[in-house]
Amino acid sequence: MQSRRGCEFVDLFGCVPEPLRPYLPSFRHALVNLGQIEDQELSGQTRLRAFLRALKYNRRPDLRQRIDILLAEAPVLEEADLVLILDYLDDGPVGVGDTLMREALQRLVPEQTERIMQKWTQTYFDQGKAEGRTEGGAKMLVRLIEKRFGAVSPQLRQRIFSADVATLEAWVERLLDAPDLQSVFESN
Repeated sequence: MQSRRGCEFVDLFGCVPEPLRPYLPSFRHALVNLGQIEDQELSGQTRLRAFLRALKYNRRPDLRQRIDILLAEAPVLEEADLVLILDYLDDGPVGVGDTLMREALQRLVPEQTERIMQKWTQTYFDQGKAEGRTEGGAKMLVRLIEKRFGAVSPQLRQRIFSADVATLEAWVERLLDAPDLQSVFESN
């Protein structure tokens, strides 16, 4: 018999008083091999079936050949759901590419293809803008530090360029009044 250790929140803490146990969240779940379930039996709900198909086919080496099967629900799905599925497939381990997705959408929902592709590529544009903002903020911070305190070490440069926008903004704020470089990066 397998141990249930690690499936319950209580396992993280050890001994928990009995009266509190019903209020702790449970992480128990059943694992299902979607590959063994026929596509039409995945769910009676169209939207859920489309998402389950994406889960089922995303890691398969023959994904590119099965793209029409995977997107079979496209004519009845909302465009936002199709964009989510395209994002999921594109982030997966099997390269699909925008050309293949465009061709599949053209076959399945020709009147919606351009709108869906535009919405899908917009997410990449927005992501690129955010990444550009982070990189620009990091470059600006390095320039300000160099102007005020001199050369920036490679280790500090790496730390700056791996930070998120909120952290960069906090460091810039501290830089304005910092008596020394160490004060900028102290976490207090």
